[in-house]
Amino acid sequence: MSGRSPTGSRWISRAAAGAWMALLAATAATAVESVGVAPITEDEVEPRDAAVRAAVAGAATTAAMELLPEDFTPPEGEVGPDGEPLSPAAWVEQRLGDDPYVYATRFRILEDRGRRRATFSADSGVDYEYVVVADVDLDLDAVRGRLAALGLLAGGTAGSGQEVRLVVEGLSSYRPLARLRSALAADRGVRSVVPVEFTDGRAVLSLDADRGAGQLAAELTHRPPDGLRVLVVEEGASEATVLVEELAPPPDPDASEPADGAEPVDD
Repeated sequence: MSGRSPTGSRWISRAAAGAWMALLAATAATAVESVGVAPITEDEVEPRDAAVRAAVAGAATTAAMELLPEDFTPPEGEVGPDGEPLSPAAWVEQRLGDDPYVYATRFRILEDRGRRRATFSADSGVDYEYVVVADVDLDLDAVRGRLAALGLLAGGTAGSGQEVRLVVEGLSSYRPLARLRSALAADRGVRSVVPVEFTDGRAVLSLDADRGAGQLAAELTHRPPDGLRVLVVEEGASEATVLVEELAPPPDPDASEPADGAEPVDD
């Protein structure tokens, strides 16, 4: 059986899904229960999807706030659409970006409360809203990496990194991808390595790094992880594509030696 990711990526096979889960199993994760609310308006054709998205965004924001100092306050002068100063949580949610699913490894709907009279919506002009309650598993490395890139965590300086993507092709299993990700994560100039897509034979990694994707790819070809050959297929500043090949293990020199006490066999 195949499935589609929340972000609308391509269908993936059971084997690819299993490899994806195995890769994510090595990622620091936490579960957050979150309420998602979407106002029902003429422009919102899929209020349930919007509510689920809001639940995932809320979970990511909750995790981010727990990583920040208790006395964190956003910069002065930041205001919302209503002209009022943004709360710390609202400011952080904006800075986490437009796609909250990059921080989630999986989620499940605990309650689908559906369409109801507006209670939670901030927009007073809305009569109805759609509400869901979701349990969201979050990739804390991805959240922490984003906060560090914003200069909100110790060791991170705003603007010192850049978000780049590395497309990895030629995958026969999750093992070479895990080796590649470990090698990238060990690089001092790479703050975070987040898997964002895995389909049959292909994966996409999102990195927060101090240099471009093309340079990272080139370095992997010169210093590949053990057991891998890495070839650059396409390179650019913000995205590069590499082809990985697993190398055959060297022959065991003892394999051809006769066992103790055994006589060589003549052909």
